[in-house]
Amino acid sequence: MKKYVLFLIFALAAVIGLKAQQVEVEGKVESTDVQVGKPFTLDLSLKVPYGWFVEWNDFAIDTLSEQIDIIKRGNVERTADADSNVIVKQQLTLMTFDTGQIQLPAVGLTYAQSFDDPNRLLAYTDPINLYSTTIAVDTTMAYKPIVEPIAAPIQMKEVYPWLLGVLLLALLAFGIWYLLKRRKFKVDANGNIIRGPVIPPYDKAVDDLKRLREEKVWQSGKVKEYFSSLTDIAREYIEGQFGVNAVEMTTDDILEEVKPLHFSKETYNKLKDTMEVADLVKFAKYSASTLESDTALTSMTEFVNESYAHYQKTMSPSASPQTEQPDCEMQSATKKEEVKDA
Repeated sequence: MKKYVLFLIFALAAVIGLKAQQVEVEGKVESTDVQVGKPFTLDLSLKVPYGWFVEWNDFAIDTLSEQIDIIKRGNVERTADADSNVIVKQQLTLMTFDTGQIQLPAVGLTYAQSFDDPNRLLAYTDPINLYSTTIAVDTTMAYKPIVEPIAAPIQMKEVYPWLLGVLLLALLAFGIWYLLKRRKFKVDANGNIIRGPVIPPYDKAVDDLKRLREEKVWQSGKVKEYFSSLTDIAREYIEGQFGVNAVEMTTDDILEEVKPLHFSKETYNKLKDTMEVADLVKFAKYSASTLESDTALTSMTEFVNESYAHYQKTMSPSASPQTEQPDCEMQSATKKEEVKDA
C-alpha cells in the first residue's frame, strides 16, 4: 500500500514538473473584423521554463505578409508566473489595405533550453483568419464642399532659424564694415596709396623685433619658427615702408626689388645674409647655431634702422632733392659684379 502511495506521489510530481516544462506560444487580436487603413494589434507571447533562452524575433522587415504591414513594434516585456516560467510578450500594431477574407500568418518565435544550447527550436502561433472591410459611408447625408487647407499659426520654432540667420548676416556685415572703417591707408606725395598697417611700418618692425628678442624663441629650440617670424617682420616692413610686394615674394625676388632703393652695400648685405640663412633653416633643415640666430636678429634690426634712415634722407616727402642720389658704393659694387660676370 505504501509503495502504491509513493508511486502516485512521484507520478503526480512528474506530471506537475512536465506541465511546468511545457512551452506555450500565443498570438491573439482584439477582433477578427478589421477595417482598411485602420490599425489593429497582435499580442504575441511565449512561455518557457525558467533558465531557458528566448531569441525574440526583432521583426526587421515591415510586413508580416503581402496583405499585412507592421507599422509599430511595442517593447519586449519579460515576466514570470507562479510556476517560475518566463513569459515574453510584445505587441505589434498592424494594418491592411486589402478587403475581404485575409489571413494573419503564423509567427515563429525561437527558444532553446539554454543560451549555450546550439539546438534552436521554433514555436509557431496559430494562423488567424481576419475579415477586412472598408469604412462605411452614410450615403443619406448631403454632400459637403471640400474644405480648403487651414493655415496653421506660425510657431516660434519655425521663425527662430530665420531670425538666427538674419542675426548672423547682420553681425557679418557689421564686422566687415568695422574692419573697413578701421583700415587706413598711407598716401605718398603723389597721392598713391602705400599699402601697410595703420602703425608706421618702421615703428611696427622695431616693436616686433624687440618682442622677438624678448621671447627668446630660438633658445627654446624653435629655431625654424624663430627665423620664420624674423623674415615675416622684414617682409612686412619692406612692403609697408617701400611699397615692394615683399610678403608675396621669394628671397631672391625681394633682394632684386630692393636694389633700385640704393641702400649701402653693408645695409643690403645685412638683409641678404639674414634672409639666406633663414631660407636654409626653413627649407634645407639647416641647424643654425645660437650665435647665428642672435647675429641674424641684430643684423635685421640694423637693416631696419639703416634703411629707414636712408628713406628719410632720400625718399620721404621732406627729403631734399639733392640728396636723392644713388649710393656710390652700391653703384661701384654693381659695376664690379658686371665686369666680373663679363
